[in-house]
Amino acid sequence: MVIIFVVLGLLLVGSGVIVYKALAPTPNTPRATQEEKTPVAEEIVAVDPSIIVSVAKSRVKDNAVVLSVGGINGKVRMVAYELTYESLGLVKGVNSGSKPIDVTGKDNFEREVYLGTCSRNVCKPDAGVKSVSVVLEFTNAFGKKSQFSKEYPL
Repeated sequence: MVIIFVVLGLLLVGSGVIVYKALAPTPNTPRATQEEKTPVAEEIVAVDPSIIVSVAKSRVKDNAVVLSVGGINGKVRMVAYELTYESLGLVKGVNSGSKPIDVTGKDNFEREVYLGTCSRNVCKPDAGVKSVSVVLEFTNAFGKKSQFSKEYPL
C-alpha cells in the first residue's frame, strides 16, 4: 500500500515538473521591451480645407440635426462621425456605428441624426440640447486618416 502512494507521489511530482518546463519561459527567450509593448499611435492630420462641414436643425424631423459634408469630390473613401451634446446635465452622443460610411465616388455626404434614444420604434427626444460637438474621421483610398472637429450652436 505504501508503495502505491510513493509511486503516485512520484508520478504527480514528475508530471508537475514536465508541465512547468513546457510552460515556463526559457532563458534564451527574449523578453519584450516596454517600447515593443506600446502600440504605435496612428498620426491623424487635419482635414483638407476644401472639405466643408455643417450642422443644422432638421426641418423635417423634431429633435434631429442634419450633418452635411461637402467638397469630398472623390478624395475620401470612408467617413466616421461622432456627435456629442449635453441634455439636462448629462453628456450624450451618437456615432456612425462600428463601420464607417462608404462615400467612395461621392461629392458630398448628408446624414440626419436624431438626438435622443429609440427602443422598439418608440423614440424619446433628449431635451435642452443647445449645441452639438462634431468629430469626423475621414479615410482616403490609401488608408490615410484625417480628422475634423468643431462645436455647432443650435
